[in-house]
Amino acid sequence: MNSVIDVSHFQTFGFVVLRGAFDPRPLAAEIDRALRDGIVPSSGTSGGGEIRFQYLPMMTAETPVSLSLLDRFEAVAATLLGGPVLPTRAKGVRYQGNTPWHADSAFRIPSIGFAAYLEPLDAENGALRVLPGSHRPEFAEALGALGAAGAPAEALPAHAVVTEPGDVIVFEEHLFHASTGGGARRQWRLDYLCDPVGAEAEGATRSYFKSIYPPDWDGGYDVERFASYGPDWRDSGRPSVARLGELGVYELATKQEGYARSRR
Repeated sequence: MNSVIDVSHFQTFGFVVLRGAFDPRPLAAEIDRALRDGIVPSSGTSGGGEIRFQYLPMMTAETPVSLSLLDRFEAVAATLLGGPVLPTRAKGVRYQGNTPWHADSAFRIPSIGFAAYLEPLDAENGALRVLPGSHRPEFAEALGALGAAGAPAEALPAHAVVTEPGDVIVFEEHLFHASTGGGARRQWRLDYLCDPVGAEAEGATRSYFKSIYPPDWDGGYDVERFASYGPDWRDSGRPSVARLGELGVYELATKQEGYARSRR
């Protein structure tokens, strides 16, 4: 797959689309099954503003398709980031509503997201809209001065990323993005970041993971059955398993899941 990745496009515009990257049918069935079995009935939906969503991790033996994609796209992430990478956690998400303009990371470390939608999406029904090049610091600063964060999708000129099931949008997490006009839509999402080298990079990476796992957040899913990093993951022998442990990621996830458990 590396031979077909347009690295220059990604570096210039902050995103690239992998067309027909996987068979969407097994993943769609797996997400449907996981959301059906794993969402806590009383949890409702999360979100802010107009966007509403339900999600759960897809990192266990119950979600083998998700894990196979995690393994497959690791090489793509390493190519785009220029070195060894670490995954966060794969998730299945059901979105509904509009998403205002925002970036997914405020940290000064490179990270990229992989998003695969399981419905055909275009500009009229909730496709991801991006501001090409907005991952660059000078562009982001200009958007900040403009007060763009939180504005509705229609407020800014944008490129709508039209996708079919099986396509994967790969984007730099500092890229400004939004959506509008969408009904219920399913997404598989996974992020990667550089394996940090040196004390400063390690500290920034630990802060990044702390932002993912606040200790007082209940995601509304069955944390026993769909743990972020359960025994299946920790016993898998993947190279990133030990490194995530060294960075304290499992302790963060365990504390968050303990909080959710206490609310059941």
